[in-house]
Amino acid sequence: MERRHLFIGTIFCCAVIFLFGASALFAGNLMIAAGAGYKKPVTEVMKAFEKDTGIKTDAAFGNIQMVASQAKQTGEISCIIGDQKLLDALGSTVKFTDYRLIGKGILVLAYRKGVVLEKPEDIASDKVKSLFMPQDKKAIYGTAGTEALESYGYTTKLAGKITQVATVPQVVSYLLTGEADAGFINLTEAMANKDRLGGYLIVPQDKYKEIRIVAGIVKGFENKPETGKFIDYLQTKNAKDIFAKYGLK
Repeated sequence: MERRHLFIGTIFCCAVIFLFGASALFAGNLMIAAGAGYKKPVTEVMKAFEKDTGIKTDAAFGNIQMVASQAKQTGEISCIIGDQKLLDALGSTVKFTDYRLIGKGILVLAYRKGVVLEKPEDIASDKVKSLFMPQDKKAIYGTAGTEALESYGYTTKLAGKITQVATVPQVVSYLLTGEADAGFINLTEAMANKDRLGGYLIVPQDKYKEIRIVAGIVKGFENKPETGKFIDYLQTKNAKDIFAKYGLK
């Protein structure tokens, strides 16, 4: 099990690198990166931004450690969208000149079709034999999931059920294939896949630390006109409506 998940994580890293290799063909495009769990709304906002401004954009998605590493290596990423705590923790890997709030992240417990959960505490029942979550410390909702488990007093009790993978979309994939009975993901991904999941439960916000989803302006890009226009665009009604549609407000 562990070897397979490491292999999948390696493939995902390669996919992120491939995106950057391909982006070199579009020198001059505005480069944006974001946590993988926000791919759908960020992609939609970027398309709207391109349509409204004519400025071409490229993007990469992964856990924050992945995209931060790529930002450092390529020097091309002007903005990273993710949890402010994780961006702050990057230290010297990537430095930011400012943050713009997009919305508050919501942790949910999603479950596959064929499983019915009535409350988050049901993960400790026989209904759930496998619980998947993103990597703690590297992915926003891995950290939040770990905090929730600690709050419920389930860290040790459920250790044998838990499998960590690289990103939120990977957790969703395992839920959709039926390999995972339940998993911690964000509300954004849960809403985007609601017809394919068995359902989801919002985890009470007092069970984990506040998640502030922000756009971090990478140092060196703060005076770039395209970067400024994108950051300003995030505050427009159009962008806010897109994010709200995916549970970010």
